[in-house]
Amino acid sequence: MAPKGKDSLKKKISALKPILVVTVVLLISIPAVWLTIIRMEGTAPTLEIELESPFIGASRTVTVSVDDAGSGVRKVWMSLLVEGHEVEILQRTFSSAGFFAGGKEKSVQVDATVAPQSLGLADGKGVIRVVAWDYSLRKWGKGNRVYLEKEIQIDTKAPSIDLISRVHNLYQGGSGVALYRLSEDCPVNGVSVGDHFYPGYAGQAKDPSVYMAFFALDYRQGKETRLAVTAEDYAGNRSTTGLVHHINARSFRKDTINLSDKFFNTKMPDFDRYFPESSGGNRLERFLKVNRELRLRDNEAICRVTAHTEKEILWEGPFLRLPRSANRARFADQRTYLYGGKVIDHQVHMGIDLASTARSPVPAANRGKVAFTGDRGIYGNTVILDHGFGLFTLYAHLSRIDVAEGQMVEKGEPIAQTGMTGLAGGDHLHYGTLIHQTCVNPVEWWDAAWIQNNISAKIDDAGSR
Repeated sequence: MAPKGKDSLKKKISALKPILVVTVVLLISIPAVWLTIIRMEGTAPTLEIELESPFIGASRTVTVSVDDAGSGVRKVWMSLLVEGHEVEILQRTFSSAGFFAGGKEKSVQVDATVAPQSLGLADGKGVIRVVAWDYSLRKWGKGNRVYLEKEIQIDTKAPSIDLISRVHNLYQGGSGVALYRLSEDCPVNGVSVGDHFYPGYAGQAKDPSVYMAFFALDYRQGKETRLAVTAEDYAGNRSTTGLVHHINARSFRKDTINLSDKFFNTKMPDFDRYFPESSGGNRLERFLKVNRELRLRDNEAICRVTAHTEKEILWEGPFLRLPRSANRARFADQRTYLYGGKVIDHQVHMGIDLASTARSPVPAANRGKVAFTGDRGIYGNTVILDHGFGLFTLYAHLSRIDVAEGQMVEKGEPIAQTGMTGLAGGDHLHYGTLIHQTCVNPVEWWDAAWIQNNISAKIDDAGSR
């Protein structure tokens, strides 16, 4: 008989065998499962080619974004194929965090500069090809792969500009029009006047390659101001040609406005809603905030309205002046504000004040579309008409508005009544003319001879061509 101690040991070993088997199985299966599920994952990376447009000019940056949350990004490769000729643009490999961890980078973004001429590629259609791999151990360690391509158009030739309008006689604070023909469709084209840019539009002439741009001289821009026509095609190629012009200097009137306590007490409470934090405070300080801060905010709001225009000319002939009215302030008057005999502020009056009888009917100066109606701070109740191609008229200090935004109005049609809303001290119409965001002298647009010689004749000439 075997000793009892040996039997007891055998029983213990027998009891431990299942545990040992399970332990061995787990030691083998856990790494196998990890290897299969984690390091042998089969999800390919996600890939995106970021290109603003399919056009590539002399040089353009192409951005590639790759994401792989599983095993991380291993490699990105890019090429450009044109007429059977393929050129490598980019090849970049990303670091590994070790056999067990995969790649260090789960999300990458790489930029590649594509310069077709330096790569020996001609203009024409092509394809950008991008391939990305991850750190999966699939495919004998090569990883999962994703492939993406995008069609492009190589265009390295700048557009040509043929000037149609040859002579441009301008005054400071005045308006002009330029007509030109482009060799190709250009999403950005127009006239540069110093730092100001005035976009051009096609469609006025029978020839679709003819563009027209209304432009303006700010009242401060003198003879040294540079004027040029600029065109940029879809590939970013840009051309510029100088605009033949002559700028006539113009002096602007100096005006002094004496402010009184009566004016402050009458008008300043109207502006409490704009500066509630200081309502009921010093009326002089309130006036300065209105005349400076609110004026700036109002002018910025008007600029936003006049940044968008109808792509056709809606007006015809000279613009109408408020009937039976007298001038009370002129365009670009240099105003000095006095209170108690002391200078407290300086501003420039960017319109013409016209006074008639109280609550006089205000006619639309010409045919147009109502671009804005409502309260506009220092201007009070205001209407802005869009006459197309960036030409606008503004009517302010109104007591009543009789039109709605989006409405078409005809020349001479009543749109409002004069008043003294806003910062007006008496009943009158503040009338303004703008070309896009620049205020110009309205007097030119009231003059039939000026319109014929400087605007209509040039447009007619382009149409006949």
